[in-house]
Amino acid sequence: MKKIMMLLIAAVLLAGCNSTDKKTNEASANSEASAAEWVEVVINVDGMTCDGCENAINAGVESLDGIASVESSHEEGWTKVKYDKAVTSAEDIEGKITDTGYTVKSEL
Repeated sequence: MKKIMMLLIAAVLLAGCNSTDKKTNEASANSEASAAEWVEVVINVDGMTCDGCENAINAGVESLDGIASVESSHEEGWTKVKYDKAVTSAEDIEGKITDTGYTVKSEL
Protein backbone atom coordinates (compact mmCIF):
# COMPACT_ATOMS: atom_id res chain seq x y z
CA MET A 1 0.00 0.00 0.00
CA LYS A 2 2.85 2.38 0.86
CA LYS A 3 4.51 1.66 -2.50
CA ILE A 4 1.30 2.52 -4.36
CA MET A 5 0.95 5.79 -2.44
CA MET A 6 4.58 6.68 -3.14
CA LEU A 7 4.10 5.96 -6.86
CA LEU A 8 0.96 8.12 -6.95
CA ILE A 9 2.73 10.99 -5.20
CA ALA A 10 5.71 10.71 -7.55
CA ALA A 11 3.39 10.70 -10.58
CA VAL A 12 1.58 13.81 -9.36
CA LEU A 13 4.85 15.62 -8.70
CA LEU A 14 6.24 14.72 -12.11
CA ALA A 15 3.05 15.77 -13.85
CA GLY A 16 3.11 19.09 -11.95
CA CYS A 17 6.73 19.73 -12.87
CA ASN A 18 6.06 19.08 -16.53
CA SER A 19 3.08 21.44 -16.66
CA THR A 20 5.04 24.17 -14.86
CA ASP A 21 7.90 23.83 -17.34
CA LYS A 22 5.44 24.10 -20.22
CA LYS A 23 3.89 27.25 -18.73
CA THR A 24 7.33 28.73 -18.12
CA ASN A 25 8.37 27.99 -21.70
CA GLU A 26 5.15 29.51 -23.07
CA ALA A 27 5.57 32.62 -20.93
CA SER A 28 9.17 32.93 -22.06
CA ALA A 29 8.16 32.59 -25.72
CA ASN A 30 5.40 35.19 -25.29
CA SER A 31 7.80 37.54 -23.54
CA GLU A 32 10.35 37.21 -26.33
CA ALA A 33 7.68 37.75 -28.98
CA SER A 34 6.54 41.00 -27.42
CA ALA A 35 10.01 42.18 -26.37
CA ALA A 36 10.30 44.17 -29.62
CA GLU A 37 7.27 46.22 -28.52
CA TRP A 38 8.86 47.64 -25.32
CA VAL A 39 9.30 51.41 -25.26
CA GLU A 40 10.31 53.84 -22.55
CA VAL A 41 8.82 57.26 -21.90
CA VAL A 42 9.64 59.98 -19.38
CA ILE A 43 6.59 61.96 -18.32
CA ASN A 44 6.91 65.29 -16.53
CA VAL A 45 4.69 65.34 -13.44
CA ASP A 46 3.68 68.26 -11.22
CA GLY A 47 2.46 67.90 -7.65
CA MET A 48 4.79 65.23 -6.26
CA THR A 49 6.30 66.35 -2.96
CA CYS A 50 7.55 63.16 -1.28
CA ASP A 51 8.30 59.45 -1.57
CA GLY A 52 4.63 58.74 -0.88
CA CYS A 53 3.68 60.66 -4.02
CA GLU A 54 6.19 58.63 -6.02
CA ASN A 55 4.77 55.41 -4.58
CA ALA A 56 1.19 56.43 -5.39
CA ILE A 57 2.06 57.17 -9.02
CA ASN A 58 4.15 54.01 -9.36
CA ALA A 59 1.37 51.84 -7.95
CA GLY A 60 -1.24 53.45 -10.17
CA VAL A 61 0.79 53.04 -13.34
CA GLU A 62 1.84 49.49 -12.41
CA SER A 63 -1.86 48.56 -12.23
CA LEU A 64 -2.09 49.01 -16.01
CA ASP A 65 -1.54 46.00 -18.25
CA GLY A 66 1.71 45.94 -20.23
CA ILE A 67 3.89 47.82 -17.73
CA ALA A 68 7.44 46.48 -17.28
CA SER A 69 8.82 49.12 -14.89
CA VAL A 70 7.98 52.47 -13.32
CA GLU A 71 10.29 54.90 -11.58
CA SER A 72 9.37 58.36 -10.29
CA SER A 73 11.34 61.28 -8.85
CA HIS A 74 9.52 63.90 -6.79
CA GLU A 75 12.72 65.96 -6.60
CA GLU A 76 13.03 66.19 -10.39
CA GLY A 77 9.33 65.93 -11.26
CA TRP A 78 9.26 62.96 -13.64
CA THR A 79 8.00 59.43 -14.02
CA LYS A 80 9.86 57.00 -16.26
CA VAL A 81 7.84 54.06 -17.60
CA LYS A 82 8.84 51.07 -19.70
CA TYR A 83 5.77 49.55 -21.34
CA ASP A 84 4.56 47.33 -24.15
CA LYS A 85 3.12 49.65 -26.79
CA ALA A 86 1.00 46.81 -28.15
CA VAL A 87 -0.82 46.64 -24.80
CA THR A 88 -0.98 50.22 -23.49
CA SER A 89 -0.01 53.74 -24.54
CA ALA A 90 1.64 56.87 -23.18
CA GLU A 91 -1.82 58.46 -23.15
CA ASP A 92 -3.15 55.64 -20.92
CA ILE A 93 -0.20 56.12 -18.57
CA GLU A 94 -0.70 59.89 -18.45
CA GLY A 95 -4.39 59.32 -17.75
CA LYS A 96 -3.56 57.03 -14.84
CA ILE A 97 -1.17 59.65 -13.40
CA THR A 98 -3.91 62.27 -13.66
CA ASP A 99 -6.45 59.87 -12.09
CA THR A 100 -4.02 59.41 -9.20
CA GLY A 101 -4.23 63.15 -8.51
CA TYR A 102 -1.16 64.60 -10.18
CA THR A 103 -0.70 66.87 -13.17
CA VAL A 104 1.10 65.83 -16.33
CA LYS A 105 3.21 68.75 -17.60
CA SER A 106 4.27 69.31 -21.16
CA GLU A 107 7.71 70.59 -20.09
CA LEU A 108 9.93 70.20 -17.03
